[in-house]
Amino acid sequence: MLSRTQIKDIVFSIPILKKYYTKKRVANGSLIPLNEIHTVLDVAPNVYLEKPISLNLKVGLVKDGHEYEGFVKARAYYPKYERFLRNNNIAFAYYDIFAHDWQVKARDFDVVIWHTESDPSTQDIATNKIYVLEKLMGKKCLPSFDEIWSYEDKINAHYLYKHYNLPEIPTFVTHSKRDAIAYVNKVKFPIISKLATGSSSFGVVKLKDKNAAVRLINESFSFKGAKTYFPFQRQKNYLLFQEFIEDATFDLRIMVVGDKLFGYYRYPNAGDFKASGAGNYERKEIPSQALDLAFKVREKFQSVFLATDLLFSQKTQKYYIIESSIFIGIDTSAQLKLNNVPGYYRRISEGNYTFNKGKFWVQELALNELLKGK
Repeated sequence: MLSRTQIKDIVFSIPILKKYYTKKRVANGSLIPLNEIHTVLDVAPNVYLEKPISLNLKVGLVKDGHEYEGFVKARAYYPKYERFLRNNNIAFAYYDIFAHDWQVKARDFDVVIWHTESDPSTQDIATNKIYVLEKLMGKKCLPSFDEIWSYEDKINAHYLYKHYNLPEIPTFVTHSKRDAIAYVNKVKFPIISKLATGSSSFGVVKLKDKNAAVRLINESFSFKGAKTYFPFQRQKNYLLFQEFIEDATFDLRIMVVGDKLFGYYRYPNAGDFKASGAGNYERKEIPSQALDLAFKVREKFQSVFLATDLLFSQKTQKYYIIESSIFIGIDTSAQLKLNNVPGYYRRISEGNYTFNKGKFWVQELALNELLKGK
């Protein structure tokens, strides 16, 4: 079975198929003509810095989602970043961070802004280059090295949850085959297996019994490793297992930027347990217990923006962390609604939040947080 990436590569290698695919994506709204992007962005008011910024500051802006000539992905981050920079009179230039001369060109910038793609190949590139930009060249980066280290790496995120004693779903991570066998000999099935890198529930599998778990263990610790949905990478010498919370009926995604919180509920399709990627959303009131937990996670991760996915167990009456991410798919400037009114929760203190009306592109709010001290 071909992966999405392989299918896309085939489509884009044939001009007539690429033209058809582009036309279809424009029709369903996932691609927008570049000359019309302002009509999409302007549904939310501009975000302005409270204090003037240094006139000498220059930003290097990396484009994302720009493989369609004359069009841009509706979910692309860089148009929102660009609008904020223009509206705040901040000098910027597009920055090709993938080119051979990326280090030379970086000398022109004080800040580098890059919405990295979520595949493992890009994450390796980003982690290595952001280390050089931030640690060696002294550039301010979004994401920072600390942020990219745990982005799309569920194992690294697990280490942080464990270190800070944050209530994640009970999780077992090992790089030892003997350790993994000992675990499945005593654990209650079913359990959930996850790839270290994977979004929209890709790489998430329910293992119904010990036999299925042992097969995966043997494949992972084999010479080649286990196949993944990434054609260029295998699951090699690691396992990430989580307990299956059978009484959880929804996911709750909460985004935190500064003192503002947004969020919505996600529900699985009938007969499935995965809410992520199912496309079933509901925007309504969020309990302060969940808001407090998401805010605490963002504080511990020291992220400019962080979305944390939670699930709720009826049995224990507790929220558990599924995962956290510095980048998520953003389709609308109304990421929270109460009684169908767009807005955000403003944190006053622990357990104390007020609802404020308004639409926002959270990417602009993130830049506001990043640059307000410059």
